[in-house]
Amino acid sequence: MFNNNSTVTVTDTPLIKMPKKCQKYIGKVFGQMAPGPRVPVTIEMDRSQRDLEIKNIWKYIERSRGVDWNLFGHVTVAQFPDGSLRMINGQHRTELVKWFAPDIKEVPAHHLDLTHLTQDRAEVEAARYFAEMNGLSSRSLSSDQLFWSRVIGLEQEALYHKSILERANLSCGKVNDVPGAKKVKYNNFVQSVKMGAEETIRAAELIQTAYPKNDINDVLLSGMTRLFSHSSYTELMDESSPLYAQFEVWFTTFVPQLLTISNLSFRQYRNTHKWHDGVAYGLYKMFAHYQRNKNRWYKPIDAIKQNYEKGIQLDSMLDD
Repeated sequence: MFNNNSTVTVTDTPLIKMPKKCQKYIGKVFGQMAPGPRVPVTIEMDRSQRDLEIKNIWKYIERSRGVDWNLFGHVTVAQFPDGSLRMINGQHRTELVKWFAPDIKEVPAHHLDLTHLTQDRAEVEAARYFAEMNGLSSRSLSSDQLFWSRVIGLEQEALYHKSILERANLSCGKVNDVPGAKKVKYNNFVQSVKMGAEETIRAAELIQTAYPKNDINDVLLSGMTRLFSHSSYTELMDESSPLYAQFEVWFTTFVPQLLTISNLSFRQYRNTHKWHDGVAYGLYKMFAHYQRNKNRWYKPIDAIKQNYEKGIQLDSMLDD
């Protein structure tokens, strides 16, 4: 059974106006609450939890037409060594009860006892459980949200990606969500890092320098990383090469005068199998034209163009 002396922090429902179409379901409760221990609906949420998405509650209530205990099951809470009791799974279901069954003050709960661990280890285990429940046994978590819980759970790959985000002054969901860090989507970011971590960092730095007031543009980030990581254009990552500095000056001073950051998504070249090849081709094609006008040397465009064109052929074959 639960310890009645456990620390519980009251969290008020946000001051959000309920849509009129949902108001008719207030007080509509069906089925029987699952047996077993209960916890207050005001229980503190563990920090591994995702952000509350209140719109999902409105969508759910329209389908269920009330609180159905047959579908609610149990929330999962963890008892920590410091005496606190926090919910690690079931935030949205509990919020549903707070909105539409306001007379109900407790919900059924499964209890995880983490008091035998150190506080730091218990925090890690709670995050791991949250990630396992929502990322592997179901598909309810977004990749950004799962990334956050894996960082808290001290998974090595997640911590590695976190370190790249920090060096690139980027954030992904809650990871490295600090002032000035521009947001990227987890899947796009990981794709870039797979092509090259240092290349991703340099691409992010150039984009932020050229367009300090804009979002990072994930498409451009992946395309520029692809260009920097291409074996035929190693000079673009070699600080001793004149091409390194010339590309930087071109992109950070000349390009922003002509194009918005959205223009650099190169939609006209994304008809290839791996769209970052198309973006890389469009980017280098512009740079090569600039270098020609300046009577400067540049690596031939053939290699990145061939990547792009092979991708078009492959894409056509897959569609047939």
